[in-house]
Amino acid sequence: MNKDQFFENIMTICDWDKSTDDERLSPLVDFLSRQADEEIFSFDDIMAELLYSIDTRKNFKTACRYYNHSDDSFLYSRCVALVNGADYYERVKSGKAKELWESEFEAILYVPQDAWAKKHNNDASNYPHLTAFSYETGSNEDGWK
Repeated sequence: MNKDQFFENIMTICDWDKSTDDERLSPLVDFLSRQADEEIFSFDDIMAELLYSIDTRKNFKTACRYYNHSDDSFLYSRCVALVNGADYYERVKSGKAKELWESEFEAILYVPQDAWAKKHNNDASNYPHLTAFSYETGSNEDGWK
């Protein structure tokens, strides 16, 4: 999976007409659960790298002008950049999509673990993959200089 496929899967497989985030993401979890583990892990790796890339002091300061963000809420707002597609994500990276800082989409973070758990009839807490990038707020040291 590459970044284009990552965004395409989110935009075309998710059911955006549903009312809850879990319901919207359920088709994506189902799809990934039918893929090889490497595809699930690739989805996770790409998601982590994308979130890491927009984990910056500048974005955090911008976000705090719209909402009193904590480390967690800043992460959940960055998730909004992912579920709105590649073009929107690029607008966020360039500082041109400020409205996302008032929204959150935490549920996307659990898609890889949930897909793996469904595939292996296992508990998501046993998910065996660690990403190369951490998406936790402040992890991108260069972005926070």
